[in-house]
Amino acid sequence: MYAEIFALVTAFLRGFSTIPTRRGLQKSNAQSSIIMYLLVNTTFLWVMTFVLYPLDQITTQGLEYFVLAGIFAPGIARTFRDVSIVRLGVVMTSPIVATNTLFAVIFATLFLQEPITHFIIFGAVLVVGGVSILSYRKRSRAWKRRDLINPFIAALLFAASTTIRKVGLQTSELPILGAAITSSISLIIVYSTFFLSRRSHGNVLMLNKEALRYFLVASIISSIAFLLYFLSLSQGLLVRVQPIAATNPLFALLFSHLFLKDVEKINFQIVVGAALIFMGIIFVLL
Repeated sequence: MYAEIFALVTAFLRGFSTIPTRRGLQKSNAQSSIIMYLLVNTTFLWVMTFVLYPLDQITTQGLEYFVLAGIFAPGIARTFRDVSIVRLGVVMTSPIVATNTLFAVIFATLFLQEPITHFIIFGAVLVVGGVSILSYRKRSRAWKRRDLINPFIAALLFAASTTIRKVGLQTSELPILGAAITSSISLIIVYSTFFLSRRSHGNVLMLNKEALRYFLVASIISSIAFLLYFLSLSQGLLVRVQPIAATNPLFALLFSHLFLKDVEKINFQIVVGAALIFMGIIFVLL
């Protein structure tokens, strides 16, 4: 049961981290936010690794899985997601990428032989449906059918990364070290992508004092969430943990309504989406 609790706290913290992130984005940009998060996250996890693990216990067994997981997501997966946002918009991209929860459950069943019940399947579907409803906005741009491949590839890569992390956690007894390696690889890939695209698209880091303060708070919260997510994966079944951890949009909207009333308004769409997510959690826990 600790794994499910860790997963729920992960979703809670991920949702709460959107508040300082949104405030920071008013003074900066998304590239600065993600790089700041990965810098803080990587530093935090390496410090935790050397504090909690004696040096003579640190081994390389199973660590190749965490390297591969870091390459898949957010590295390559984030690239496909960003391309999709450009071509399809956030409205269509977010619900499709959210299906990574379903793919992760399928992968866990096929490749990890984790037991799955009808309740877990139905709960995962409800969570994805609820997230899709919360993410839905009226589409305002034209799109081509072939562009749909990008968000689906992103969803598959996010799911594959989660599955590979689970394999690594089954092989290694050092979950925090695994998290540190995954975060480090992600930082290298994301920053390299940013650096290369800066030359062609003119992207720049915008870390003024006000934005830096908000991003730092958000990064610390998100880093704790990332650590708890790895701990939940190491202690529980992926088919139960992933659908619960994926409920963070519900908490994000709740906190937005409380602290950013000028950004989010409670309406029928949000109530329906929240209800589906809540019911999905119940079914997964049955």
